[in-house]
Amino acid sequence: MNELESARQAYDMVILASEARYWYFLIGSALAGFVAIQGFAKLRGDQKEGALRTAGLVLIILNLVPTVYGLFSPAVELSLQRSLPFHFCAINGWLIAFNCFWKNTNVFTFSAFMGTIGGLYAVLTPQLTIGDAPAILAHYYFNHTAIVVMPIIMARTYGFRFPKWSWIWTYLAVAVLSTAVGAFNWYLNTYHPGDITANYMYMWEAPKVKNPFLKGAPWPWYILPLHSALILHLVVINFAYRLGAPLEGMEGKAWWRRRLA
Repeated sequence: MNELESARQAYDMVILASEARYWYFLIGSALAGFVAIQGFAKLRGDQKEGALRTAGLVLIILNLVPTVYGLFSPAVELSLQRSLPFHFCAINGWLIAFNCFWKNTNVFTFSAFMGTIGGLYAVLTPQLTIGDAPAILAHYYFNHTAIVVMPIIMARTYGFRFPKWSWIWTYLAVAVLSTAVGAFNWYLNTYHPGDITANYMYMWEAPKVKNPFLKGAPWPWYILPLHSALILHLVVINFAYRLGAPLEGMEGKAWWRRRLA
């Protein structure tokens, strides 16, 4: 094994279902998420606002963990290729944290769709891009649990709703953003090459985890089924959120159309 391949394996740590820690963190994440949802649901009055601001502050601090850990730990090398928050889960981690203060419907909608997709797959098929040191591992599961759970809390406890046809503009936003990040990967790997390749949003190489939507196709062909899968997931999440917070006036034959809207 050459030095480059060794360095890349040290960064892209895949946690397999055959490892005990996989199940500890998976079950722990599910229980923690359930407790958080139920805890917020019991809040009333000023408690709700205070709890939301506290959650936002905690999330902002925890989003800084990888950078701060990298600054003080020789085990993590900060780099342009791997240390910028340009994965969808990292972006949604920041959006959800700040939206605890902004309370913006569009930010909620984007983070609810993409946080749910990214967070669920990250917990089910974990791949850590900067190693699996204890602090990084704990942050990984906390962040990916939060980006799934916080939008549910925002919808159930604080009344946030998806705008009409929001799953369509979310897809368009993701397509534009991922293409831009793919171009950024190309720029870094072409003009600022390092021991580690830039692979933000996995637009340079496919993830190493086992996923039914990834069939081992080379770049860029593995991206095409991911777009189809993204549309399917957006529709399903849109349906699930509308079941949890039904629209007014749904009746008769228009019911299914309103679910998709």
